[in-house]
Amino acid sequence: MSLLYFDEWRDTRATIRYIAQIMGKCCLTVKTPESLYKHVMLSINQVGLSTGELEKDNHKFEIDFDILDQILIVKVDGTETTKIVQTGQTIKEYYHFVFDTLAEHGVHIEINTKPYHIPYEKTLDEDDQERIFNPKTAYHALKLMQQAQYDHYQFLHSRNIKDVKTGLFWDKFDVTSIFYIEGNQENTVSLCYYFGDKYRESPYYIIKINPFKQDKINLKQVEPSYAEYNGKDGSFLIYEEDLQSIIRRDEVLLTFFNSAYQALLSGVSSKLNH
Repeated sequence: MSLLYFDEWRDTRATIRYIAQIMGKCCLTVKTPESLYKHVMLSINQVGLSTGELEKDNHKFEIDFDILDQILIVKVDGTETTKIVQTGQTIKEYYHFVFDTLAEHGVHIEINTKPYHIPYEKTLDEDDQERIFNPKTAYHALKLMQQAQYDHYQFLHSRNIKDVKTGLFWDKFDVTSIFYIEGNQENTVSLCYYFGDKYRESPYYIIKINPFKQDKINLKQVEPSYAEYNGKDGSFLIYEEDLQSIIRRDEVLLTFFNSAYQALLSGVSSKLNH
């Protein structure tokens, strides 16, 4: 699958990211808190993003972003209300569609309207800049999300890791799988797929353990050789563009995850590794 480099979809990406923030903040406000912030993640499905079923004021509701059909959907007690997502709309319009629809059906929610991890001039409810939404580009991005999720599952299944949540962390806009190290509630593992930024144009995969100790990590055991190590946060990184020309891409990526995971485990403690 071809990649989306940062500059290729900067504007459409911003639109998707802001809408995802509106959806995610509803999860943050309504859902019962879970460890590792699993409750705030948006699920990635065949057509787009979803909050999953939420409950407030004795009503069950759900917010879905159908990227395939380019519509934002608010469901309350089985009743659906939709809004087309298209170029020329503002984040303010999407915001008020969601919360006005919920209020009309008796669901009243207040969120922090300041976007997380996005430089902003206006809050979500006041952002009146006309936004761009390219359906073809958005669908391409969805396919990459689904591919990243599949890649994570391959690693998780290979190690029989079960207590894990995979989805979109909307604050930094990355597809993430997060779990505790087996038999340990102090160290967490994150597999992340980032879409790139102004510093890294290409999308990339990361695996890291928090907290980490880098003094015992054997960098030489990590494959392939072009994988990178970031000593600042103890993470291993591999660029998607380096995997594009490889015939056995999935096998190489799985080898990367497994070898990096073993290297990171060795940096936690010898007792834990045992």
